[in-house]
Amino acid sequence: MDFQQQFEAFRVWALDYDGLYQRWMWSGLALLIGYGLGVIAARILVIISNRLSGLRHKKVEGGEEKTADHVMIDIFGTLIRLSFFSVGLAIAANLLFGFPLEQAEAWGIAALRGLAILVGVWFLGAWLGSRVRKFGKKVDRAHAGGETLFTFLGALVRFGAFAVGLIAALQQFGFDTASLLAIVGAAGLAIALALQDTLKAVAAGVVIAVFRPYRIGDNVRIAGQDGTVADITPFTTVLNTLDNREVVVTNDKAWGDVIINSSARSLRRLDLLFSIDYDDDADLAIRIIQDVLGADKRIRSEPPIWVKVVELATSSVDLRARAWVSNSDWWDARCDAILNVKQAFDRNGISIPYPHQVAITKEQQNLPPHKLRPPVKAAPEEDPGASG
Repeated sequence: MDFQQQFEAFRVWALDYDGLYQRWMWSGLALLIGYGLGVIAARILVIISNRLSGLRHKKVEGGEEKTADHVMIDIFGTLIRLSFFSVGLAIAANLLFGFPLEQAEAWGIAALRGLAILVGVWFLGAWLGSRVRKFGKKVDRAHAGGETLFTFLGALVRFGAFAVGLIAALQQFGFDTASLLAIVGAAGLAIALALQDTLKAVAAGVVIAVFRPYRIGDNVRIAGQDGTVADITPFTTVLNTLDNREVVVTNDKAWGDVIINSSARSLRRLDLLFSIDYDDDADLAIRIIQDVLGADKRIRSEPPIWVKVVELATSSVDLRARAWVSNSDWWDARCDAILNVKQAFDRNGISIPYPHQVAITKEQQNLPPHKLRPPVKAAPEEDPGASG
């Protein structure tokens, strides 16, 4: 028997759906094909999402947290694989147990329509949201703070579009629109009662987006946390700290607490305190501080540099210096000024005192002040780690 005859005999055997082995064979093939088509369709979804929503520019590296876009694409991919696998499962159930394909076909078509609506609406919302954010960046170039507001609006557009798409998807399963709206209203009331804190965060997010006490890129302290504003969502404000940590603060806590925005003004004042010994020349120390600050090109001449004696402390004469610099130069200028003044004090023999006490014994209690022993300064403790 040649190959053609063998193939014809196998075809006749395989198409005999009454045989038990044939039914199991076609059932297994249906499951494999359904799963394979689901994997291919999910992969196509990822490729399309990369082009439409710009996820190719936000690849998840090792250790980084996935964004909402990545999570939704993963969910849609899983649903697509389940849908195709369910089609194969329905065919297998029909072959093995006589499950009616008409009912499975109706369910499958409704599921595919609903899934297509969800995917399409999510992509549409992501695309519209990205357009809104890009428009906000253009507005921000002309009016500071525009990016913050439009980033918030872009997030609202995406979530709003998905909510509409979810209702449209449920309609494919025979849900009436009026009934859906009634269910959504009742569910909304229950959710509102259960998620009061979350809704407070959303309301505070709207207020923050409108009044803009801080913007993306500002250095702020909110709810006791310091950092640079990286993102403002309807629910949270995300800060990046100097040591590269991410701090997430809910908007209700951010709005309900004191907000300190260090980037709100173009100029910022240096406020420096220097202590000198009582035996040192205070006028000389003031001139040194003024010269050091005046030599720094980052420090503005207007308003003028201010240096005065502000307190006669227990162990020192305290001098306070005030000067103005650009906001972006504040930290470096402050650190450099402290170092330069210290070095100038050393060159001119002006000491920075440490706390000391005057010890008076019982025998000295009745002596006049000029006969008392001079103050004994306690030697500073050596740092154990400095040796060696």
